[in-house]
Amino acid sequence: MSKRLRYPLLAGLALAITLLISACGGTTTGNGGMPTATSSTFGTPGAYNCVSGSLVASGSTALAPLVQKVATAYQAKCSSANITVNLGGSKTGLANVEAGSVGIGNSDVFAASTQSDLIDHQVAVVIFGMIVNPKANVTNLTTAQIQGIYSGKYTNWSQVGGANLPIVVVSRPASSGTRATFQTYINNGPEKVSGPSSLTSDSTGTVVTEVSQTTGAIGYASTGPTKANSGVTLLSIDGVQPTATNVESNTYKFWNIEHMYTKGQPTQLEQALIDYMASKDGQAAAASLDFVVLSSMQPSAVQAHQPQQ
Repeated sequence: MSKRLRYPLLAGLALAITLLISACGGTTTGNGGMPTATSSTFGTPGAYNCVSGSLVASGSTALAPLVQKVATAYQAKCSSANITVNLGGSKTGLANVEAGSVGIGNSDVFAASTQSDLIDHQVAVVIFGMIVNPKANVTNLTTAQIQGIYSGKYTNWSQVGGANLPIVVVSRPASSGTRATFQTYINNGPEKVSGPSSLTSDSTGTVVTEVSQTTGAIGYASTGPTKANSGVTLLSIDGVQPTATNVESNTYKFWNIEHMYTKGQPTQLEQALIDYMASKDGQAAAASLDFVVLSSMQPSAVQAHQPQQ
């Protein structure tokens, strides 16, 4: 073969190989030999990009089930990725990612203004609900009644239309994003009463279990785990049920935006997991756990849950 023909053929072969690798969503080797993704798939339904490596996320116990489910699905497709999801509460997750001890800090609340080096990746909307032990015999509370319970004004369920039973408040620790959301959108300030157990090791599941096992108990938790436990009653607030439709319009106000924070720009694996949260698989996981997809929210509702200046 002449040299005149050989070089164009070699160049064409090299181009074909490059296109094949890109089409397969492969990885390349970046600095230090660490694998990096060849492309971003953010918001592309059903798409994912396999990246090797290890990643630890920590924080919100409300968001954890969704992140864990999406991470498990991602690892099933990309076996060279190892993703661990730890708990601890939203403020713990923010502190951990700020300190660099984890790659992603999961949070129900916005980072503090002093944490300006954190980048906010908003991934879903979580619905929270007031839950009571069934023996309290109530199905609805007004915002004023809830505030009265958490201020100590009401101490017996008969004072708010329920059974003649003492009210037992199940508390959340200060690190809880659920508690911060409750105090902002329902209680209009800090809680003034605390329960028999302060639940310093914050866990949504623990709250639901304690309310179900304590006569006269009241607490608050994300609705996914709540609906899976028949031992608690999920209340309406001001006659409005905690449904996705009511959250989308902010008719029901006890909800918040879920965040996955990174310190600076995310690594390739962090970005791949965040991207997969927005995929068709991620959205299906969100719906199955009673989260709301951000794109379903009315702009006015999202605006109502922005940080207060």
